Amino acid sequence: MAVEGPDPKTFGSWEEAFQYPVATVRSMERQLRSDIESNRERLRTLVGASYRDLLGTAEAIIEMDGQMQQAETYLGNMGKRCNARLLEKKGLNLHTWDGQVGATDIERYSFASQFAIFRSCPEVLSRLLRYGGSVLLAAKVLVISRLLHRKLSQRPKTPPFLDNVWNRLTSLRRKILSRIDTKFQSVEVTGKTLIEAMCAFALATSSSPADVLRHFHHVRLEAIIQQGHNSPDDGRDILQALRIYTRTLEDTKTHVPGQLAKALQNLKSTPLFRGQDLRSLIELNLEVHQQWIGDDIKMFTPYIRSDDLQKLETNRILKEWAEQAFRAFLRELQGKLKAIDDSKVIMKLRTQVLQLWLSNSQRSVGIDGSEVLDGFRNAFNARSIELINTRTRSLERLSVVIRETLQNWKSSSSDFYPSLWSASVTSMEISNGGKAFTETLLNRSRGRNEALRARSIEYSAWLQRIEAIEELITSMRKIRWDEAIDEPQVDEDVLEDKQILLSEDDPRLLENELRAALEKSFSALEDSIQNLVPEIKAPNRDQQAGYLIRIWREIRQRFPTSLQHLDIGRNSITQLQQIAADGTIATPLYASQRQIEKEQRSSKVLGRSLWEGDPELPVLPSSWIFKLLYKLSISMMALGSDIWSPQATDVLKKQLRTGLVSQLETWRETAKGVNGSVLLEPSMQEDESKNSGAAPVESDNHESNLQNFNEDAKIQRIFDLLYFMQATSGKGRTFENDSLALMQQSIVGEIGLAESSMKRMNKAAEEYWRRTSLLFALLA
Repeated sequence: MAVEGPDPKTFGSWEEAFQYPVATVRSMERQLRSDIESNRERLRTLVGASYRDLLGTAEAIIEMDGQMQQAETYLGNMGKRCNARLLEKKGLNLHTWDGQVGATDIERYSFASQFAIFRSCPEVLSRLLRYGGSVLLAAKVLVISRLLHRKLSQRPKTPPFLDNVWNRLTSLRRKILSRIDTKFQSVEVTGKTLIEAMCAFALATSSSPADVLRHFHHVRLEAIIQQGHNSPDDGRDILQALRIYTRTLEDTKTHVPGQLAKALQNLKSTPLFRGQDLRSLIELNLEVHQQWIGDDIKMFTPYIRSDDLQKLETNRILKEWAEQAFRAFLRELQGKLKAIDDSKVIMKLRTQVLQLWLSNSQRSVGIDGSEVLDGFRNAFNARSIELINTRTRSLERLSVVIRETLQNWKSSSSDFYPSLWSASVTSMEISNGGKAFTETLLNRSRGRNEALRARSIEYSAWLQRIEAIEELITSMRKIRWDEAIDEPQVDEDVLEDKQILLSEDDPRLLENELRAALEKSFSALEDSIQNLVPEIKAPNRDQQAGYLIRIWREIRQRFPTSLQHLDIGRNSITQLQQIAADGTIATPLYASQRQIEKEQRSSKVLGRSLWEGDPELPVLPSSWIFKLLYKLSISMMALGSDIWSPQATDVLKKQLRTGLVSQLETWRETAKGVNGSVLLEPSMQEDESKNSGAAPVESDNHESNLQNFNEDAKIQRIFDLLYFMQATSGKGRTFENDSLALMQQSIVGEIGLAESSMKRMNKAAEEYWRRTSLLFALLA
C-alpha cells in the first residue's frame, strides 16, 4: 500500500517543504504546478462569463436610456398640444366636416353594405340547404335577412329588386322550416342536433320555448300518424311509430327545459354578427360590409324568452301529448291489425311491440306504463279474438257445400267409390317412400271419392289454420319478457306481474275464446247436418246417408287440440246409420221374401236328406237364409265397407231382424190352412182333388205326410233362425227377448221340440256360422 505524500496546502512556510526528500519535493512541485494551471483556467472562465454579462447589461442600460429620452420627447410634445381651447376647436371643425361632407358618403356606404348582405342571403341559404348545412346557421341568416329587409323597407325610396329577393327568402324560409321538421321527425338525430333544430325553429319563427316544444310534439305526432298510414305487411311502420313515441318521451325528458333553455340563453348573450359561424360565410363578405351596416344591425341580439318553460309546465305539456299520441298510435295500430289476416304476423308484431315498449318504458315519462301496456294487450287481444272468430266461423262453409252436394246429388259421381283392389292401385309405383301409394290406399279404404276428398281437404285446411292459432297461443307462454327489460333497478315483483299478464293471462284469454268459438262453430255444424237428415230423399237415401256418415268421421277423427273432449253428431250419426241400413237391407229382404214364398209352395223341405243325428236334425241353413246374408254383404260392400262400424252394423242387424220377423210372420200365417195344414202348389191341389174319393186309409196317410212336412219345415225354420241369430248377434252383442227370438221360441213350443234337440241345433248353428262367417265379413 503506497504512503501518501505531504499536502503542500498545510505548510506554514516554504522551508517546511525542504524537510522531505528530493523526490517528495519534486512531487509536491508537480502537484503545485498542476493546481496553479487549473486555477488559472477557472479564473479565466469566470472572468470571461462575467464580462459578457456586464456587456449585455451595459447595452440594456443604453437602450433604456434611449427609450426614456424618446418617451420624454413624446410626453413633452403631447403636453404642448393638450390645449383645451385647441381641442375644442378641432372637434368643432370635425363635426362641421361630417355634417357637410362625410354624411352622404356614410349613408351611401351603409345602404350599399346592407343591400349587398341582404341580396347574398338567398345564395347562402340555398347552399346550406343544398349541402346539408346547419339549420341553426340558416336560421341566423334568415333572421339577418328579415332585419335587413325591415331596415331597407323603411327608406324613403324602396331599393330595386327588394321584393323579389324577399319572395325568394320567403320560399327558402318554408324549406328551412321543412328541414327543421325533418330533423324533428327523425329518431336517429343526436341530442345536440335536436337542440340545434329547436333553436333554429325558435329563431326562424320567433317562438318561445313552450311554442317550440309544442311544435316538436306536433311534428312527432304527425310522424306517428304518417307511419300508421304506410302499408308494409310486416308491421315495420308500427314499430317505427312506437320508436318515435318512446324517443319523444325520452328526448323531452332529457333536453327540455334544461338544455334548450341553456342553448337559447347562449344565443341571446352574443350579437349575431359576432358569431364566428356568420363571419365564415364568404357570400356575406362581412369583413368589408360589417363596419358600414350600422350599429343597430351589427349589435342585434335576438330576443327569446328562455324562462317561460319550467319543469312543471314541461311535464304538463308532455303528459297531454303522451296521452294524445298514445290514443293516435292505438288507432293506427288497430287499423293496421285489421288489415292483417295472418295470425303469425299478428303474434310476431305483438312480440316486437311489447319488447320495444318494455325496453324503453323505464326511460319514458309522461304516461303511466301500465296503461300503455294494457292498451297494447287490449288491441292485440281484440284483433286475435276477432281473427279466431273469423277462422272458426269459416267452418260454416263446409255445411253449405255439403247441402249443395246433397241437393245436386249425381249418382254417377257423388256415390262412386273406387275399388281398393283396382289395377290403378295395385300397379302404382312405390317411390319417395310410397307417399302417393299410401295416400291412395288411405283414401280408398275410407271411401274418399272426389266429393268427399274435396270436403276432407277443405276441413284439413281449416284445421291447419286453427292449429296454427293454437301453436301461437302455446308459443306466447314460452316468451320471457324480463329479458326485454335491461334496467337493473326494476323491481322483481313488477317483472313477475308483467310476465303473468303477457305469458299467462293473455294466452288463457285467447285459449278460452278459441275453445268457445270452436264449440259454437261445431255446434252450428252439428245443427246444420242434423237439419239435412230429414231432407235426404229417395232414390239415393242410403248413398247420401253414407256420404254424411263419412263427413262426420272425417270431422270426429280430427278435432282441434283444444277440443279433444268434444262429442258431437251422435244423434245424427245414429239416424244416418238407420237410413243407410234401411237402404242396404231393402233389396236382400225383398229377394228373401220371394225365396220364402217359393219354399212355401214347395212340396218338400229342401235339404231334408242332409239332416243328421238321432233324431235327425238339420245341420245346414236353408238356401234363402244363406242368399239373404250373401246379398246383404254385397249390398253393404256396395255402399262402402268403411261406414260399417260396429255401431252401424248393430243398427243394420237390428233392422234386419225386424224386417225378417215381418216376413216370417207372413209365412206363419200363410203356411197354415184352415185345419193347420200347409198350402200346396196348384198341381198338388189338383192331385189331391182327384184323389178325394180314395180310400180312408190313403187319406189318413196323406194327412200324416202333410203333418210330417209341416213339422220338418218348422224344425228347418228353427235352425234357420238359430243360424240367422248367430249372424246378426256377433261377438259380445246379443238381441235377447226381441221379436225374432220370441218367434223362434213360439215355433219350438208349437212342435214341442226337446231341449236336447235344441241344444244340438244351437251348437250346429254356431259351428256352421263359425265356418261360414268369413263369407260375410262385414257382418262378422
